[in-house]
Amino acid sequence: MKYEVFARINQGDETLHIGNVRAQNDRLARMYAHNTFDEEDWNYLAVVRAEDLIEVTGERPTARVSADE
Repeated sequence: MKYEVFARINQGDETLHIGNVRAQNDRLARMYAHNTFDEEDWNYLAVVRAEDLIEVTGERPTARVSADE
């Protein structure tokens, strides 16, 4: 599975996409990200399954959103 890696150095800084890792499960993805991107003393480091990312840029949504959603 492919995981996108996000991080920030200081609290309050922007969270940045810093790369990706491939792993068989979430636990390994966390470990791979920590070991691969250990050049900084990150305040925040997160992995997200690539399949779970929802792109916001690009085409405008065509469906209407109700207040119940």
